[in-house]
Amino acid sequence: MKSPMPDSSRTEILHSVSRGEFWKPCPGTTAGYFCCGYQIITPLTGCGMYCAYCVLQAYFEHDHQVAYTNLDDLEHEIREKMSRWKGVVRFGTGEFGDSLFQEDRLGLSRRIAAMLEPYPNAIVEFKTKSANVRALSGIRYPQRVVVGFSMNTPRMIGMFERGTMTLDERLDAARWCVDQGYWVAFHFDPMIWYAEWEPEYRDVARRILETLPDPSRIAWWSLGGFRCMPALKKILRDRNEHLPLFAGEMLLGEDRKLRYFRPQRTAFYRAVREEVEARAPEIPLYLCMECPEVWEDSGMMGRIPDGLAEYLDDRARGMLAAAYGRVSGPNSS
Repeated sequence: MKSPMPDSSRTEILHSVSRGEFWKPCPGTTAGYFCCGYQIITPLTGCGMYCAYCVLQAYFEHDHQVAYTNLDDLEHEIREKMSRWKGVVRFGTGEFGDSLFQEDRLGLSRRIAAMLEPYPNAIVEFKTKSANVRALSGIRYPQRVVVGFSMNTPRMIGMFERGTMTLDERLDAARWCVDQGYWVAFHFDPMIWYAEWEPEYRDVARRILETLPDPSRIAWWSLGGFRCMPALKKILRDRNEHLPLFAGEMLLGEDRKLRYFRPQRTAFYRAVREEVEARAPEIPLYLCMECPEVWEDSGMMGRIPDGLAEYLDDRARGMLAAAYGRVSGPNSS
């Protein structure tokens, strides 16, 4: 069953001119946690869906979406910065708004993919909780595009995510993406504590691997426990929406965000790691904004001997090599 639709104000789109930079590095803190080092492009802010745990409601005072109209400035910014960039670059567009929810209406992801065509060292990920993937049709080089799906258990989707697609719909969309030549990624973030969390998150992991029998098409797979600024808890308490999201014990981390205690986070990650490694150990699996101790305790530290950013950059280099091995890409011989 689909979750209830969000308030109509969230689906409203206003158009504006961005006065700042479109391209910024991931805002992940380095206060004791490993950051993946990806680069964010923001053509739109806000989201037409509503997830109770979403940090955007603590960032923005409004619910509506804002689509920026001066994308020529974005293209100029990409051209100027890429002229100085050394090595591979991993872009993502889902930090401040869902990448695909309005894609059939706005076409922003397709336009960004076109802007990045001249740069054979660039990969872009479009993160989503929607299944609006057919709106990506027409991208010339799907081999350089990752469609990243935010995943959760059906119970958590139904409880906390209004207007998003069901787990089955996301899995069907991921299968379509692979069939069309795109890479896919999965983000178990946030993982939420509740009594039945372990068998249900393990089941989601198994269902992904049953849906996509070729794990080589999975670009990467991230894990992250629910965490948030204290301001979000107050916002949700004022709406009487804070339970059961905050039912688990939490503490204030070094990044000044509320997090589950370390043993709980470790248990989350170890459970999913065991499911993935039992079936496809070669999938690049990583933790989002976690401390070295949790990496170690969950059995993940051995994956990143040269650091998390290098681990994912190395994966991106392999993906680009595979892409250009199969098709003639821009600037390729």
